[in-house]
Amino acid sequence: MEKYNERESLFVDINKILGAWPRNKFLRKLVAGFLKRRLHQEQVNEAIMTAEHPVGVGFFDDALKYLNITFRIRGEEHLQADKRYIFVCNHPLGGPEALIIGSVFRQLYGDGFKVPVTPLLAHLKPLTEFFVPVNNLSSKQSRDLGERIAAMFTSDKQVLVFPAGLCARKIKGKVTEMPWKKMFVTQARRYERDVVPIHISGHNSRWYFFLAKLSKFLGLKVNIGMLYLVDELFKQCGNEFVITFGEPVPYTTFDKSKSDREWAAEMQERVKALSVGNGCEPNM
Repeated sequence: MEKYNERESLFVDINKILGAWPRNKFLRKLVAGFLKRRLHQEQVNEAIMTAEHPVGVGFFDDALKYLNITFRIRGEEHLQADKRYIFVCNHPLGGPEALIIGSVFRQLYGDGFKVPVTPLLAHLKPLTEFFVPVNNLSSKQSRDLGERIAAMFTSDKQVLVFPAGLCARKIKGKVTEMPWKKMFVTQARRYERDVVPIHISGHNSRWYFFLAKLSKFLGLKVNIGMLYLVDELFKQCGNEFVITFGEPVPYTTFDKSKSDREWAAEMQERVKALSVGNGCEPNM
C-alpha cells in the first residue's frame, strides 16, 4: 500500500478550500474547525488512506466497505450493455445513492459514466474523473460549462442525473422529492438517448429535515442542511439500500404532446412507482 505522503494530494483539506476566507484569522480558524467536523475531514481522509483503490472507479466499492453500506439490485435485466442512456434517479440522501450507483455502474460499465455534481462535491479528488461540476442544472450556464455538458452527452459514456437537484425534504410530515427539472428531457431528445428511471431507498434524519425547514423559514438561499450531508452519510453506516432500475423510456416518447416540464414530472412519478415492493418505506 502506498505511503501516507503518496496519497496526501488526494486528501480533503478544508484549509486549502477556504484559502484566505474569511480574512480574519480567528474567524477563519473557527469556520475551518466547524467544517472539518461537519465534513468529517479526518474520516474521509482515512477512507482514502486505507482504500485499496484510492483513485478511480474502485473507490466506490472501497468507500461503501469503509462505511459498511450494502445494497440489493432490482431490474438490472432491463439494461442493454451497448446502449447509451441517461439515468435519472431520486435524491433521497445526498451521498449513499451516489456511491451505490457508482458501485453498480462499475459492475455494468467499468469507468464509462459521468455525473453532473455541485462544485463542492467536485473536491472529492478520488472521484473527480466521473464528475462534471455544475452550479444548478436549471440556471443559465456559461459557455464553458455548456461545452462540457455537451461533451458529456455526445460521449459514449453513460450519464447519471439527479433531476431534483436537491435532497428530499419533509413537507407536511411526508418525505418529499423536490420537483424535477426538465434538463434531462431536453438532452435525451437532443442527443437521442433513452432514459432509465432509478429509485433508491432511504431518507435523511429528522435533524436534516429540521435544518432544511429552518432555512426556508429564514428565507435563506442556501439550505443549512447541506453542511450536514456528510454527517448524514456517516449516519447510514451499516444500512442496506435497495436500488431499482425501471424499463428504459425511448427518447422519442418525449414529443410535443406535453411540455418538457410535464414529461419530467411524469418520469418522476415513474421513479416513485419503482419503490413498490422493495421492502422499504417509500421516500418520495
